[in-house]
Amino acid sequence: MGTLLGFAALMGFGGAIISLLISKPMAKWSTRAQVINDSSDPTHRLDRRHRAGFAQKAGIGMPEVAIYDGEPNAFATGAFKNSALVAVSTGLLHSMNRDEVEAVIGHEVAHVANGDMVTLTLIQGVMNTFVVFLSRVIGYFVDKVILKNDREASASATS
Repeated sequence: MGTLLGFAALMGFGGAIISLLISKPMAKWSTRAQVINDSSDPTHRLDRRHRAGFAQKAGIGMPEVAIYDGEPNAFATGAFKNSALVAVSTGLLHSMNRDEVEAVIGHEVAHVANGDMVTLTLIQGVMNTFVVFLSRVIGYFVDKVILKNDREASASATS
């Protein structure tokens, strides 16, 4: 059982950590987000000043900020506090005024500063570990008890 638990933890946390490490490029790719950090658009520059202020107050590096097409939504992701991504949808930008958008960005920066992505990764790792462990235990039980499969008995019967 100890070996099985070790295997389950390795698989569970390994997958969760890999997911965290690739979350930023995957989020950009899957949403087709456009990073606006160095944009010449005047509204993007205004947002940059506010983002820099939020990041400075939170004690983290300024995250990349991206815009993607979609319904009103926003998210933050990334493995490290000083190189995270905050993304907002065009639906959110069109449905909120500037102060509301700044509040949403501040909220997402707070997720980065609090390390929420790492916390969720640890929770995902624990859940994955239990799923792998319990599925192996249930599989063993079904194989041995319900299906009555016994490799040693079937091996001696064929000899």
